[in-house]
Amino acid sequence: MIAELSIPISVWMSSTSTKVIPHMANLLHRIKSTSSDLNFKLSCEAIQSKHTPPSKSHIDFIRIHNNPEQPEIVLPNGERYCWYFAIGSMINPISQYLREITPVLSYPATCQHHKLVFRCFNGIADFEACPGSNFDGVAHLIPYDQMIRLDEIECFYHRVVIICTDYENQSQMAYAYQIKVKNQPSGIPRERYLDVIIKGCEYYKVRPEYTNHLRNEQPVVPRKQPHEFHSFQGFPPDVYYSEEELKKHDGSDPSVPLWISINGKILEYAGLPPPDHADHDFQKSFLTFLKPNLGGREVTNVIAKTLYEPLYKLPLTNEDICDEHRAQIEDFYYNTLSNSDHHTYWKAIGRLC
Repeated sequence: MIAELSIPISVWMSSTSTKVIPHMANLLHRIKSTSSDLNFKLSCEAIQSKHTPPSKSHIDFIRIHNNPEQPEIVLPNGERYCWYFAIGSMINPISQYLREITPVLSYPATCQHHKLVFRCFNGIADFEACPGSNFDGVAHLIPYDQMIRLDEIECFYHRVVIICTDYENQSQMAYAYQIKVKNQPSGIPRERYLDVIIKGCEYYKVRPEYTNHLRNEQPVVPRKQPHEFHSFQGFPPDVYYSEEELKKHDGSDPSVPLWISINGKILEYAGLPPPDHADHDFQKSFLTFLKPNLGGREVTNVIAKTLYEPLYKLPLTNEDICDEHRAQIEDFYYNTLSNSDHHTYWKAIGRLC
């Protein structure tokens, strides 16, 4: 991951042994998405005002060279484009914008003889062969370099070729992402995640039967209420560090402790548990990701963009992230950095100036 840094799916998945699986009562919980409708509408208006769509003539020129039996298009001048069938958060236009993905063309489509499944602890979207079944998503035509960026973002998925069919029964080969590790257990998606998918489906006019199925029949792990958020505690009073000091602790120098800042709270890495400890593999995987990507940084704005939450304002600047959103992000990291007993391998050392 580059500009779209977040906790990688591989780390989430390896954490299933130390995290508490959502309670079965969540099987009865369905999404409540109306509370995020207004901010999603305002966010869409904001990105539309910043985006200049390609001309119809340019789109027509690209499509002249399209071969429905190939997922890629190569123009005479060497420009390359790819068809990408989105099934998860990349259905949503805000998620695309925050990850700098700019489709030339998008339309709703169906993947036949397959079904959508949610897998692993966090209930991430995947699909599998299922004769007689089908599920919907959105076909995006994107520049080839953005497809390569998606490969980096979707680091625990591998890119496969599928056939998607539009609502006029025209078929197109396209790329889609499928979880690399086979036989992963099913999981329950988070309410935030399903809200992102449903709003994307509505935006691109995916058939209502499919969207209503997700809304009315798919169980979710409900969003936490603000009073349920955890926060990092135990900071020494009146200890502050500058951004320059924070940057020096990015993990590049083994003699300098690794720091990260979350919601203005600076944490110092206290070291891996012993190799025979139940947390060792997860903590090692997380550290491998965190050190080069988030070390020495204030990470609140990073997670606000990578794990888009429709409840809140479009997080284009630090000022766009309200206190409640910051607290929600801190809670996310609190749970990511802790095991099921809320033991953490990070020490509270001070605050960011």
